[in-house]
Amino acid sequence: MLAVVLLALSACTSTPAQSTPAASSSTEPSHGTAPASTPSGTAGSSSPSATINPTPSQPVATLASGVALPACTPGAPKKSDTVTFVASGYAWALSPSGIHLTCLFAVADAGPFEWGPLGDRALLGGLEVKGVAGGPSLSASDQTSATITWSRPTGKSIVYAPTAGTSLAKMHLDGTKTQDVTPLPSSTYLSVTYHPSGEAFAFAVEQSGDESIWLSSNTGKTPGRLVFSNEGTTFGAIGFDVDGKHLLYAAQHADNHAELHRIDVTDPTQAPVVWSGPVGRTILEVKPGLESGTFAWTTGTTSCADSLAMAQSPAGTGRALPDEARPTRAVGWLGATQLLVAAGECRGPLDLSAVDISTGSIVPLVSGVSTAAVRTPVPIPPARLPASVASLSSGFS
Repeated sequence: MLAVVLLALSACTSTPAQSTPAASSSTEPSHGTAPASTPSGTAGSSSPSATINPTPSQPVATLASGVALPACTPGAPKKSDTVTFVASGYAWALSPSGIHLTCLFAVADAGPFEWGPLGDRALLGGLEVKGVAGGPSLSASDQTSATITWSRPTGKSIVYAPTAGTSLAKMHLDGTKTQDVTPLPSSTYLSVTYHPSGEAFAFAVEQSGDESIWLSSNTGKTPGRLVFSNEGTTFGAIGFDVDGKHLLYAAQHADNHAELHRIDVTDPTQAPVVWSGPVGRTILEVKPGLESGTFAWTTGTTSCADSLAMAQSPAGTGRALPDEARPTRAVGWLGATQLLVAAGECRGPLDLSAVDISTGSIVPLVSGVSTAAVRTPVPIPPARLPASVASLSSGFS
């Protein structure tokens, strides 16, 4: 079972490998990964959405046809209404074709505005959950979070780090008492993401000035280290590939250039680079796609004024909206090759478009919204946690 695998992982993390410098190449990271070992045991996924700070001069949101949004009459969205956004104090759902529109519910604080894996429940500010189409709801609290992720594959719970970031908690939508699922004491939790199977989650932490990425059971037990650095590399956004075997993670290296890596969790001795950015830019968020090897990310500097939505698929890698002069952000996947992209200034309204990254076709959808997300259900059945997971140990950098 999972516990057997991760016990083996944890047992190996205390023995460091020899500190041999890693060679620089397109398939090796400049930070540490775990050395290879014989697989042992057997076993059977957020990032922020595009947001702005609304101003009194914010215009009324309009559909691509130029028609303003109608008065809100809350209703149940169609399954095809996977584009969602907040405008004029309400959450709305729209089909990627722009044909069907549904007003969902009033929004006082959109917060992360992140949909659960079934697309039937939305996470708002104060850990409030709003259900649609039969999904559960949960009242808002005074709790805030530093990082947060929906459980998989159905979204029955939420794992988050309270604002201080020194622990992880699991909140259950059925009202069960919140659990402490902190894997590592004396750590600051930077990001967390669930494995598609729901049997584990990955997380990035800072410990005594050094950062690393780990994998643990879904209760925070038996953590095993995947990647670390002692040369100043920091880690940001993370997310599992839909295949359940690869983890995407953002690394900011000591010379201040960003790389997006895709590591095989069954053999964490290598972490191939899938994108390398220029000095000064970072990776703000990662959006795994609905097919393995397809993903999107947003890159920018410390300001959102120059953010760019990027995407990779078998068709290639490039900007999602190459002719857009304004900042752009990857919001999420609407289909195998269709990506929802937001364009707009940092403190101004956002315009949303559905972009087919294989053909380059762009469908304008709505203008003047304050935040956006997708409610596309995750692939069913979900990928299982690999039956054999390589033992993890201390790597080197």
